[in-house]
Amino acid sequence: MAEHHFDQEEVDRLKDWWKKYGNWLSFALALAMLATAGWRGWGWYQDKQSREAAEIYDRVVIASTKGDLQALKQTSGSLFEQYPKTAYAPLAALLSAKQHAQSADLKTAQTLLQWVIDKADDPGLVAVASLRLASVLLDDGKAEQALAVLDAMKNDNLTEAFDLSRLDRRGDVLLALGRHDDALKAWDQALERSEQEPSWKQLLQIKRDHAASNAGRAS
Repeated sequence: MAEHHFDQEEVDRLKDWWKKYGNWLSFALALAMLATAGWRGWGWYQDKQSREAAEIYDRVVIASTKGDLQALKQTSGSLFEQYPKTAYAPLAALLSAKQHAQSADLKTAQTLLQWVIDKADDPGLVAVASLRLASVLLDDGKAEQALAVLDAMKNDNLTEAFDLSRLDRRGDVLLALGRHDDALKAWDQALERSEQEPSWKQLLQIKRDHAASNAGRAS
């Protein structure tokens, strides 16, 4: 009898607790279920976006391989407009920029490369776009702007390979600006960091020696 009374007390306490906190518990459970459903839905949406973007990117690659600028503009434009957050959009921009630069459309190439710098989440893609933008600007006679792009890269925690490329490109830009001593310093810095990169070191040494000999003849 005492045991039955004890069980009844437990039931009554549970009923009281449910009256006080049952609504809150139900609300919390509903929120948890909604969050789980939302997370799964977002994952499905991202997968769908990635698959669709990949299909368009395949067409970008084909257009780039053929050198078909019109098709390249249309397909890459679709990626930029509809799937700018996917990894395929900056890749398409890099491909498109390369083709436009080779076709002497330097303005469009600059716009595309700047888009990658501004929009890409991958630091490696941003570094590649920055190096290519500096080269395109230099080809377009905008050496000062090219130098500004390269100097902005110093704060980006570059890997050794990218930093060697930056210093090498910086030497080219400084030489174009007539700053021979600064160009030699840039190549010297690159040479110091290229001990583990024999092919890099050989190329840098050739460029550095050629610039130094030309500067000596000019003086």
